[in-house]
Amino acid sequence: MIYLFYGENEFEKRQSIAKLIGNEKAARHDGEDLTLAGMQEIAIGQTLFMNSSVYLISRLSENSEIWSQIPDIKFDDDRMIILVEDKIDKRTKTYKWLQKNAKVQEFSPLSDRQKPQLLKWCVAEAKVRECELTNRQAEIIVDRLGFDQLRLSNFLDQLALAEKVTDDLIDNFIPLARTENVFDLFISALAGDYDKVHDIISYLESESGADGAYQTMGLLASQATNLTALVLADGDSKLVASDFSANPYVLRKLTSSTKGIDKEKLKRIDDALLRADLQMKTTSVNPWLLMEVALVGIGKYTKE
Repeated sequence: MIYLFYGENEFEKRQSIAKLIGNEKAARHDGEDLTLAGMQEIAIGQTLFMNSSVYLISRLSENSEIWSQIPDIKFDDDRMIILVEDKIDKRTKTYKWLQKNAKVQEFSPLSDRQKPQLLKWCVAEAKVRECELTNRQAEIIVDRLGFDQLRLSNFLDQLALAEKVTDDLIDNFIPLARTENVFDLFISALAGDYDKVHDIISYLESESGADGAYQTMGLLASQATNLTALVLADGDSKLVASDFSANPYVLRKLTSSTKGIDKEKLKRIDDALLRADLQMKTTSVNPWLLMEVALVGIGKYTKE
């Protein structure tokens, strides 16, 4: 029997393969390195590599010579051949043939809509590892690591080695990503929290040096765009998320900062960032200092 497992959800894909194979020992092959003769040998007889009836072949679709001839190869019914792919061209003759002659299953990555489901999964997986994880801690982990279940699973394996899971422990394992630090930086500037602005900039500068300032300015410009959209949409984060394909979670957190900000203040905020960006590119002054001055100025505008 032939199986085709494809998709970017590597965790679910591996779980399904393990369940299918059970205790059987599988002969594993990289499809890119296979020859047509080697593939035919797997399909109809014993291979030179292993005496097995289960064969796991990855990335065979990248071997165009073999992939195009799969429909013409005779396969014995007594052997299990599992084709494993990340992405696949559904327009090919071979994919259409596999749909009719194999068991095909797609494993799609989880989306933002499935976040509640993923949080429950994290808590449950932690319990399997005899590790207590709160819903809030699970959300912190997902927000920082993303929706990749394999990556999350590996992190939970590491977390389970600790005697007790604390917020500080999670921070040490997975510090805030740059985008989150920049989000906090922008929020702090709008709130006029100059000490926090200074602390975050000092941290980002120590982590990425002078070159990191230019990427950070680009992220700040993106946050300013989100703020402008929210103000003009009267704080309707769902509408902005739909129109700009922005992260709904980030927009909801930013919404509270729109209070008291009108078009005039938006213009002053944008002008401050634009001026700092120009100075960063045309002067020899420390770019982080120029950015901090601009953000402090933004805080003063919003407090007027």
